[in-house]
Amino acid sequence: MRFLEQATFGPTQALDARVRRIGLRTWLAEQFETDYTDIPYPDIPLMPSNQPTTCDGGADDVPITCRRDRYTMYPVQIWFFQNALYGQAQLRHRVNWALNQLWVISGTDTQQSSHMIAYQEAINQNIFGNWRQLMYDMTLNPGMGNYLDMIRSTRTNPNENYPREIMQLFNIGLFMLNQDGTLQLDGQGNPIPTYDQTTVTNLTKVFTGWRDCRTTDFQASCPNAVPGSPDYKDKMSLNTSNHDLTAKTLLTYPGSSATQNIAACTTCTSQQGTYDYAYASLNQALDNIYDHPNVAPFVSKYLIQQLVTGDPSPAYVGRISAVFNANRTSPTQMREVVRAILLDPEARGDVKTDPNYGKLREPVQLTTNLYRQLGVTAANGSGQSDGNISRYPRNMAQNAFYSPTVFNFYPPNYVIPGTSLLGPEFAIFTTGTSIARANFANSAVYSQINVSQPDTPNGTKLYLDDLTALAAADSTGNRLLDEVNTRFMHGTMSPEMRSSILTAVTAITFSQANARARAQAAVYLVVTSSQYQVQR
Repeated sequence: MRFLEQATFGPTQALDARVRRIGLRTWLAEQFETDYTDIPYPDIPLMPSNQPTTCDGGADDVPITCRRDRYTMYPVQIWFFQNALYGQAQLRHRVNWALNQLWVISGTDTQQSSHMIAYQEAINQNIFGNWRQLMYDMTLNPGMGNYLDMIRSTRTNPNENYPREIMQLFNIGLFMLNQDGTLQLDGQGNPIPTYDQTTVTNLTKVFTGWRDCRTTDFQASCPNAVPGSPDYKDKMSLNTSNHDLTAKTLLTYPGSSATQNIAACTTCTSQQGTYDYAYASLNQALDNIYDHPNVAPFVSKYLIQQLVTGDPSPAYVGRISAVFNANRTSPTQMREVVRAILLDPEARGDVKTDPNYGKLREPVQLTTNLYRQLGVTAANGSGQSDGNISRYPRNMAQNAFYSPTVFNFYPPNYVIPGTSLLGPEFAIFTTGTSIARANFANSAVYSQINVSQPDTPNGTKLYLDDLTALAAADSTGNRLLDEVNTRFMHGTMSPEMRSSILTAVTAITFSQANARARAQAAVYLVVTSSQYQVQR
């Protein structure tokens, strides 16, 4: 059950039984080959930057949800939560979500749902692939180009946003790391910076000249282009007249001599020469970053934090870094990294007793875990939810695909106040969001999302009939407590917690009519407990 919390958007009884039968490694092997075939990406057309007057009912052939479906992240959220609740590609989806929170773009600046979907597809191509290829595809994705301004960066008006963040946030961080993720220190005991402003300035020059794909650009191929709409489905193309042709000096580190210096262009008397120089410079710069010794521990620690535990031991980080480095040229590098993270002894093993182990369930995970564990259905109890459940994590400060900044909803280096413990998700755990967590549990357990056209055509509710039957069959409440202990707590519910919840459950008079109320009370008290909200 712990494995499924780490590798999926929540255990189900059927999935738990299957993994017990076939084993973790076989299930992982299956998941590495499972794509979004059962719930594919929505096919949203590119639209003009300015919303047409025909949008939202202005013409017979335009749906009344035009603005919602074309100019907001609503379709992306629906796709995301439908896959989280019901999709077969659970591991792919879980790692996809983790990468979305590292390589951040946001609906706060991404205008159209089609732009975000194209970005999601670019991530999906590399989830279990090679990190260096992911770097290339993210760099030339117009959604990223727009969000961090590379799409507007020219030799006469260079923009530092993407060059800075591809180093600081996406790959190497601010300070030199050992392979176990710990800081390297200089002779005075101070951390050693990975780069300075000069590095940023030089790298910025490399990323000039690219823009949303335009067939007027030299050698540009834009098969998805639509007249009158910016093309955010194809990779960015190069405006050769806007690329910087001067020499650049990039990151300096042991072994960087082969990639750190880009000479000024001597063959740029033609568009072909400039084109070749720009792409060669781009790839050399990405190699320069990828070959930095920080990348393996930086990426490895981040993914461990997302999947397993917020403050992993240096030994854990070191083991995963070694796998990352051993597969640097492999087309399935990240498959091996994810496998190693989930099968590591610190992820597996008996009941975890280290008080530093675990992670606060981020709002999205808290929501989907509860729903999946209790058999989420449509509001009428038959069929599937429409996936319109983003209101719950949004109230807990995690509105999917609307990250408030490029730093994500929470930073990976957040230290829980009053401790030395890393707990990234605690950065959005406040008095307000703690109440929102309790409110979510109350709404999901005691109520439902009702049918309401056009946004919730099916609605959403929990399936509680099996727990209600247990509550009706045992006046003592012990069978009910045993079941919620197994499902939600992996059998780790403390005697004190059990006694407290049992007292509350049995305070509800035993009768067939009250069986559901007993089941609801048990689930609500477990889901709102600190023991459950910290995934261990």
